[in-house]
Amino acid sequence: MSKFQQKSPERTLRGSIRVNFYAAFAGLLCLILTLTAVSVYSVHQQSAYQDQIDTSSQAAINIEKVNGLIFAVVMESRGVYMSSDAATVQRYSSALLRRNSELADVMDQWQRIVRTDDLELFEAFKARISDFMRFRAELARRATTISQQAGRDWGDNEANRSVRAALNEDLAALGTVYFKRAHIITQMRQRIQQTKILLVILGISAVGLTGLTAFLLKASLIAPLLDITAATDSIATGQFLMTIPHTARTDEIGKLAEAVQQLQSVIQRNNDLLKNQLKTMREREIFEHNEMHFVAAINNMAQGLVMLDAQANVILMNESYRNMYKLPENIMDSRCSLRDILSHRAESGLFSGDASAHVKTILARIALGKPSTSHINLKDGRWIRVLGQPTPDGDWVATHEDFTKHHQLERTLERIERLFGAVVENIDEAILAQDLGTNRYVFVNRAAEILFGMSREAIMGRTAQEIFEEDTAEKIDGTGRLMPIAETGTREKVQTIATPGNGQRIAGIRHFPASNGEGVPLCLITLIDDKTDRPMQMRKLAS
Repeated sequence: MSKFQQKSPERTLRGSIRVNFYAAFAGLLCLILTLTAVSVYSVHQQSAYQDQIDTSSQAAINIEKVNGLIFAVVMESRGVYMSSDAATVQRYSSALLRRNSELADVMDQWQRIVRTDDLELFEAFKARISDFMRFRAELARRATTISQQAGRDWGDNEANRSVRAALNEDLAALGTVYFKRAHIITQMRQRIQQTKILLVILGISAVGLTGLTAFLLKASLIAPLLDITAATDSIATGQFLMTIPHTARTDEIGKLAEAVQQLQSVIQRNNDLLKNQLKTMREREIFEHNEMHFVAAINNMAQGLVMLDAQANVILMNESYRNMYKLPENIMDSRCSLRDILSHRAESGLFSGDASAHVKTILARIALGKPSTSHINLKDGRWIRVLGQPTPDGDWVATHEDFTKHHQLERTLERIERLFGAVVENIDEAILAQDLGTNRYVFVNRAAEILFGMSREAIMGRTAQEIFEEDTAEKIDGTGRLMPIAETGTREKVQTIATPGNGQRIAGIRHFPASNGEGVPLCLITLIDDKTDRPMQMRKLAS
């Protein structure tokens, strides 16, 4: 059974993919629009709610301020009444006028936040306040310019106390208005909470519908397309005996699968016709008729394709192959051979060498009947990978793929590796690498061979304890002392070591881990700097 064959046929379809996706996206769009509208409404409600809170809070503060200032003015007035000398009267009168001024400022600020429902009451209250302030200002004037008794007669009477009582009633009435407004604010807060809950529900619904749409996209479109793409790739490589997936569907995917199945059938028929093209004229005509379909299919391949017979005559080639080597459009109008192709390539500067020898090489491969792989370096800098494959009837099919970028990357990596090797081999410091799993040396450079007086073959694959004396092995082998890796670093430690071939040496030793790029250490690098022939202070450090 082919890897593409389905375990159970798809017998039913829940509607056209286009219709399903239009419905899903329409629902998602409606949900998003609803979510947007509710969000705008919520912002508007929040703004109105905040405005109501600010207004009510300020109004309540103003009531307290006005009430306090009225009381302060009354107290200053009593100070005027009860003063025994002109200086004291003057002091209380000045204080009374200042309180009047403060009261006027508060009333001006209050007026800016007055709303329609308390405008009439406020205007009456403001007029009463204005009368109150004028009356008290006149009291101060009489007390200071006429006499203290004149001020007392003007202010200490029942009419004045009636005005004070009326002001208290006005303040109480305004307080009632703001109390009612607080109830409205409570209702607005409840509506805002309900709107928030609705927003959460709509948001969860939007996420769910988005997930459903994504699942529908993957299950109904992406996964089947990947299956069909894999099938077409297999067909392109010559694997015709397979079951095309999703042909039982009756939607757009099913139509695409049927088209691929038809292409599979066409290619299979053409393959049979290619095997029997010389039998009869009728078969030749059938082959030519179906060849057009086959050519249309192979011309859509990204790789260049050419088919040769046993004599290296060209049976067919696709457009990618012709464009790759800049061959003329009419090259297949007459019988064409591999030698003709090489001649055209030479004229375009895309072939150099002996054409006869190249043709003999291809003929030998065809005769051998085994797959082959080769690389071509064109003069324009491109690298072409050629995969040759014999056919059962003795023909030869070759695909040509431009892998220039991949080749350039390989060359760059090779140059970097050679450069790294040259640097490591020519550095003065001895370099050793230990596998952290076995503690055995997996790399030794030339400087290490010179320092220890041993060949790298004698060092690699062994542990420090197997090579050096116990004291020297403990100094050089950093695996036991440096684990965990967090304790490693680049700090150098000067030590005296005993080498197998060079005796006692004074060396600066450093250890550091080499990781796999994800923080997991793979091996431990040891760098040893031979300081034996350096100034005496190095010897003192070692001692």
